[in-house]
Amino acid sequence: MKNTNYSTVIFILLLLSINSFSQTNAKKEVSNYFDKAIGKEILNINNGKIHIDPYNLKNSHNYYLNKNFVNGSVFYDNQLYENVLIKYDTYKDELVKSFENNNAFAITLINERTDYFLIENKKFVNIDNKYKYPKIITGFFEEKYLGKNISLYIKPIKTAKEIIIENNLYREFKEYNNYQLLYNSKFTSVNTQKEILTIFPQLKKEIKEYYKKNKIPEETDPYRFKADLIKFIDNNL
Repeated sequence: MKNTNYSTVIFILLLLSINSFSQTNAKKEVSNYFDKAIGKEILNINNGKIHIDPYNLKNSHNYYLNKNFVNGSVFYDNQLYENVLIKYDTYKDELVKSFENNNAFAITLINERTDYFLIENKKFVNIDNKYKYPKIITGFFEEKYLGKNISLYIKPIKTAKEIIIENNLYREFKEYNNYQLLYNSKFTSVNTQKEILTIFPQLKKEIKEYYKKNKIPEETDPYRFKADLIKFIDNNL
């Protein structure tokens, strides 16, 4: 591999990023320089789009759990990369990787090339790559429970709205989870008790009783409650 002046690339990125009046042009110029300077000589994991976060944040952010890079693993282009700095943009459903472990320079990885990644001790799989049959969902989902008959996948989703504070415009994010059940090669929403009862009418009595006995966990920790419920149903099928 030829020596490449990575520091020069990073320096140019920073200069162009400062010029806020033309962010699109800056991104294009950096991308062109990046392609010429590094080309095909870098690792596959570094092949992606230049990442520029355009949001003015106040009390929230668009990433999963942590807006800072954390240590994780990525299976990208049929190869596993461990101990890489990543963060998951749940608003755009994209995985962002630090370039050369430099927080000032990042790459948005290509979803189609990302089979799965591990972050904060959780495994997120690319549903489009793992399951080829027709489905109504797409993108990255946490692989929460893999059972004998059914499996639970959870997608953290963030919505955004613009707010004005002291004459400054900010982007505010709110998060919720989308629970999807894989049963008989079909994904079905299981966000409510009604949806679950529709899928498993033969366990109507047992499921209602489970909800009745676990009202507090359902309210205080719905993430854990839903996973335990799916496991309970799987053991009773």
